[in-house]
Amino acid sequence: MKLLFLCLCSLFLSVPVWAQRLSFKNLLKFREMEPVTINQKLSKKGWQFMSDEKPTAGMMGKAVWAFQPSGEEATAWCVLYYSDRSPSSILYNLYGGTAINAINKIHRKVRRRSMEVLEEGHQVDRVEFLQSYADYADDRYVMRLLNYQQPGYYGIKIFSRSDYLKAKRNHRL
Repeated sequence: MKLLFLCLCSLFLSVPVWAQRLSFKNLLKFREMEPVTINQKLSKKGWQFMSDEKPTAGMMGKAVWAFQPSGEEATAWCVLYYSDRSPSSILYNLYGGTAINAINKIHRKVRRRSMEVLEEGHQVDRVEFLQSYADYADDRYVMRLLNYQQPGYYGIKIFSRSDYLKAKRNHRL
């Protein structure tokens, strides 16, 4: 009976960890979806819709979801940048003990794709507490892997390659 209780407790504690994780494949699919569709999928996993700033003539829209939000913080964030005129990009930030496992899986997927390193650095406009970043590209996508100064804080931003190059020229990365 004790063993059953321990197994159930373990399962109960690990379910939120699984729900917060979004796979590399999920992120690529979400880039192609409308915010309403993404909201349906994330809501089923326990994510909460936070805000949606519609696109304007000069700026992309920004839809934001959080996993286990508490005030201004959350265990994980998913942000879709979207517009009718250009491909969407998606940002996925993870925080906490299990983040390292999820981000390591994504790093392995990027490495398996034999992507070239476009750029590496320690500073990005409008990104606070960044320790380092690296932009990896193949013929279709650019993946920006982010390591923040706080231990256990990581992120990935996925662009279409053409949109990344355009944003870089316009200083809007």
